[in-house]
Amino acid sequence: MALKFKPENPEALLNEIVQPRPDWLAMDRIATLLPRLVKAFDQISQPIEGSDAFLEWLGSGAVETKYEELAPDRQGIRGLVGEYPQHAGLRVLAESDECSEKRLQVVAYVINTASAWRQELVPSEKPFFEKRVEGAWRAMRLLSELALAKVPKCTVDVERFEKHFARVNEHLDQRQFGEQDIRYLDELHRFFKFYLGDGRFITYQSDKQKSQRREIKRTGEWKVLDDDVDSEVESVQERAVHITLPQNSERVRKQYLRDGNAPEELMSESVLISQRGVALDTDRGETPSTGLRKQQPKRAAYRRANSFLPGRWESLNEYERGLVLKVLLENKMGSENARLHVLLVLLTGRPLESISRTLVVQNRSQLPKTFTDPERIYLIRDDQAWASAVLEPPERRKLEAEWVPHMESTESQFIAPIPDAYWQILGSRVDSAAKRVRKKSGILFAKNLSTESVAEEISIEIKKLNKSTGSRITLKRIQTCVFEGLIHQTTDTVDASLVTGRKLPTGQSANLYYHTRAVESLAADYVDVVNAWLVNLGLSTQSMAPTNLDFGLPRVGSPFCMRLEVMRDVVSRLRAQIAEYRKTAYSRASIRKFHNLYTAYAILQVMWSTGFRAVRDPIAYPYEFNERRGFVIIADKVDDNLGHSRLVYLPEIVIGQLRRYETHRQHMKLRLNEVGVEAPIETFFTFLDEKLQSEFATPKRLSDEIQWTFPWPLNVSRHTLRGFLRDQGAPGYLVDVFMGHWGVGTEPLAKYSSLDLFDMKSRIVPATAALLDELGFGVEAGLDA
Repeated sequence: MALKFKPENPEALLNEIVQPRPDWLAMDRIATLLPRLVKAFDQISQPIEGSDAFLEWLGSGAVETKYEELAPDRQGIRGLVGEYPQHAGLRVLAESDECSEKRLQVVAYVINTASAWRQELVPSEKPFFEKRVEGAWRAMRLLSELALAKVPKCTVDVERFEKHFARVNEHLDQRQFGEQDIRYLDELHRFFKFYLGDGRFITYQSDKQKSQRREIKRTGEWKVLDDDVDSEVESVQERAVHITLPQNSERVRKQYLRDGNAPEELMSESVLISQRGVALDTDRGETPSTGLRKQQPKRAAYRRANSFLPGRWESLNEYERGLVLKVLLENKMGSENARLHVLLVLLTGRPLESISRTLVVQNRSQLPKTFTDPERIYLIRDDQAWASAVLEPPERRKLEAEWVPHMESTESQFIAPIPDAYWQILGSRVDSAAKRVRKKSGILFAKNLSTESVAEEISIEIKKLNKSTGSRITLKRIQTCVFEGLIHQTTDTVDASLVTGRKLPTGQSANLYYHTRAVESLAADYVDVVNAWLVNLGLSTQSMAPTNLDFGLPRVGSPFCMRLEVMRDVVSRLRAQIAEYRKTAYSRASIRKFHNLYTAYAILQVMWSTGFRAVRDPIAYPYEFNERRGFVIIADKVDDNLGHSRLVYLPEIVIGQLRRYETHRQHMKLRLNEVGVEAPIETFFTFLDEKLQSEFATPKRLSDEIQWTFPWPLNVSRHTLRGFLRDQGAPGYLVDVFMGHWGVGTEPLAKYSSLDLFDMKSRIVPATAALLDELGFGVEAGLDA
């Protein structure tokens, strides 16, 4: 297990010990630590073969010479800790004034173990290995000397060392150490434990006669549970699950953002056999079967807590809302300040604390370009309207400057007109505040007005109203009125969130990440909602909002919504290139070029008609495409129990294209066999490399094929499609199902789901067909024609 050194290649040993980044960041400082580290290998009885020659090479200044040569390529520390943990750890130790001999001994032990583990890896194990190495080096950098003293003496027998380490952790006096030290000791121990194959959920098969090579056991078995027809939780059937660990490069957040996907949709890096949050307590006889059975009530409660049903108790019914409006219009809600606060809470859906910070402007030109306070509202006197920032997802990729001309223009503010009946209450206060404006905006309420005092007064007035009418009105329920009304009006929770700034009750923001909508459409829906309240009170149509409001604003929401004429040009160029390649598809290179571009064209057509995310394998296997029924199974976002696949109905043009692609794929199998190339992999879409070997349809591979005409994130199709479906009149709840936006408790095909697939097909397919027709997609023939 000792590191070996060849005198003719000393740099190889340096690379093995440090695992450096290509630019050799801080390698000059690390080199000063290496003599002490070499000595530490001797102290743990695992000496480096040829260490004397290696130290002589270090003393010759070779490291410093190459360090200077790489200076122009040096980029700083970004990505060092996560991508090169060994390099980062040694850099921290080299720069530390107090790096003890004990720490260096443990470091040498970790390096030796990681080196042996690295030599035994198969490619699919690499992400799992890297996570454990990163955790071990995090511990080496951050463990205190007091906690480090608890690490056992390093021995040649790793198994004996790990058992001793486990006993130390088990009997550790937690009163003597901080929470971080305990966690880092556990992380360091886990590195050796998993190296020996004792990790949770994944086990190793060790064979000392085959150089200790370990293979991951990838198959787990579900235990049969009793099937209860009245249970809210579906029974778990006995089946074998084949687990494939995804490649690390395709699952990291940076790559996800680069492709234009929502970070909220990034699932865990491995598929686990059960959804337990803790290890099985085998000492008490717990088994996977009993463990899953105990989890059923918790999962059922979680499912109920996350389900969202408009019209529940937390919103006012029509009678209660009428009572609130009546006392507001009759000036019976306490003082003017209390009345204005309640009215603005009702009209905007913002909390009381935000309403107390309301500003007034004379016209829209005085609105700020960027709203620093996303919940604050502005009242616009000349337009008789209110404005506020639209809700945005917590994280989104930045729109590059060169992409802007090709995307729909979007703004970060929403403006909604206020009907006359409500403005009669607000008008006088807004006029007086606007006259006092000396800069760009003025306050609506006095600075010395306490929000707590206003809240207390409103509470007293609401109690009086409840006592006299027998209702159960609360300020929180008043705040949800416009949100609930917009959901009933638009059938879309995202539209309601954009207007009210209220986060979705299910906690999911992925649908918000992709959605885009015209401000005028949202404002029209908003006016319909608040006008309906007045109609229910018997007020005349003269109390409606002004109709001459010129919004002058484009769309709000995702900035990655592509202009259709731009995509129309892309499709036209792709089809022209396919026709050109088809004419010359005779040589091996020409056949490869045609097949790859033809595959990319078919994948793009699927993406623009199904909302497929930019992840691997749009259609995993041919049987997932049902030509007769006209649907495809999309598995672009799978959770830990493989339960997030979705059924998507296809327009006729896509069905025809997939039919032609399948015959082309079978034809390519025969042609490749004739030239001695093995049959392609069994996924539906495959690319070919220069040797005509099959490659998976990954986002990077797709980007390489169409980069010459499609230099934007692949997922612009998903950003564009959601808003287009809503503009075509598709109900919001069906769009959420179509896009795959659901969480626990809102599954479209769960046991008690009321989703009608035929209704979904009749509403969604015409809209997606219209989009494909607008973009110029057509059925292209393959080489079988």
